[in-house]
Formats: sequence, structure tokens, C-alpha cells
Amino acid sequence: MLDGRKRVNFEVHVPLSCRSLWVSDLHLGTGAAKAAELLDFLAAVRPDRIYLVGDIVDLERIRSRPMFPESHRQVVRYLLDLAGSGTDIVYIPGNHDHEFRALFGRQICGIPVLPEATHVTGRGERLLVTHGDILDGRIRQGTNLEQFGAAAYSVLIDLDASINAVGRLLGLGHVPVSTWIKQRLGAAHDYMQRFERTAVEYASERGFDGIVCGHIHRPTLARVAGCLYANDGDWVEHRTALAELADGRLQLLQWQSRVVGIDSLPFTRQLAA
Repeated sequence: MLDGRKRVNFEVHVPLSCRSLWVSDLHLGTGAAKAAELLDFLAAVRPDRIYLVGDIVDLERIRSRPMFPESHRQVVRYLLDLAGSGTDIVYIPGNHDHEFRALFGRQICGIPVLPEATHVTGRGERLLVTHGDILDGRIRQGTNLEQFGAAAYSVLIDLDASINAVGRLLGLGHVPVSTWIKQRLGAAHDYMQRFERTAVEYASERGFDGIVCGHIHRPTLARVAGCLYANDGDWVEHRTALAELADGRLQLLQWQSRVVGIDSLPFTRQLAA
């Protein structure tokens, strides 16, 4: 269940074929990354193209607290193997792996590194693909929300990882601690709402039919005033991805020991004013 919605459209018990798959905010190199579950998810989908939409490896956290366990290395190897076997993969760095932006226009083991991408769906819609941190300057409007967000992020993922480590020892399922806290922090909630509105405005101004991004760890699929807003979520809190199915429809997916479809278009939600 995401954002209070209980809509579940389908469950997949065999590999799901799709035209395109967007994943972001893996935050490999942190204790909060759900690397093993991500590997299971990737084995359960068969995309023709994968967009890695930023914050794949959390270089900021690795510098301050070095760690990169085997399951995290397996994710990297799996993606490289997919690229080597013919899957089209595009890497768009985010703010936590921004050092890779020095490689714009080059490739990492056959994977192009780009500042953004344009994706044309099977239904002819032009979508801007970007991590989303480019919007922060518009959203802050002279406030210190960005600094707040960076500090809060570090605290929340540490708290989330610690509580869920104890939960696993007790045989409990994942508890979305950080999501629960963010929903009740006024500044964080305000930031996410402003981010969504700004993303739609930004895509429209540039002549796109919609935008696909990550960054704020809030999976959402909505059409606002004719413009598509799609956030593929994350693999720290929600374990979600965005897929374009064979018929061109977009679908939010979540890993719950299997692939589960959560939201699909046509679905219209008015982003809060």
C-alpha cells in the first residue's frame, strides 16, 4: 500500500516482459539499500530497456561510512551482465552519485552516462527522464529545504535500517519507519508536494508530455492538466519501479516477494495546490 491507496491491479508469478523499466534511488553502499530484494525483482522482469535514474550508488555515504557488501556488488554485476547481453541500459546520475556526471557523454562498460534522456512511449508520448534534483533550486525559493532534506535523509535511513535490522531478528516484516515519519513532518511533506507540482511545470515548459524521475522516494503515477508525472520510487523504503508494458501503458510495480502492479494509467490525481 502506498500513500494510503489499496489499488492492486495484478500479481506476476512468471517473468514480466516490458518495453522499458525505470529504477532509481537504490542507494547501494548504505545499510538501508534493499539489494537482495532488488536482485529478486530484476530476475522477475524482462525489460528491453532500463533507465537507472540516479542515486544508484550512494557515494556520499560511502565516503563517510565505507561499506559495499556482496549483495550490493551482485546488483552492479547483474546490471553489467544485462548490458553485456544486449539489454539497453541508460544511466542518469543523481545527487548522491553526482561524481559520475563527470562522465556525461561517455560509457561505463557499455552503459551511456547522460544528464537526462527523452523516452518515447509505445503510445507516442515524449517523456523527460531526469533524477529530479535539478528541480531543487526552483523549489527552495530562498529556503533551507535542501539542507534540511539532506540532513533528514541521513538520519532517517540510519533509523530505518536499525529498526528493520531488529525487526528481521524478531521475524517481522519490513516496517516503513522513514516513510511514516516523513508523512508527518510538515517541511518534508511540503517539499514533496512542491516537487511534484514543479516537475509537471518543468516538463510542460520544455514541451514534453510528461516527466519520469526519482529523488524524493515517493512513488507516484498521475496525469495533471494533461501532463504525466511519474516517480519510480526507491529501493530504500518502497521497493518500487516504473514499467512500460508491451502495449505502451505505464505501471508502477512493487516487490512483495513477487512483482505486484500498484497503479497504472489511465489514472488521474490532482496534485495538491
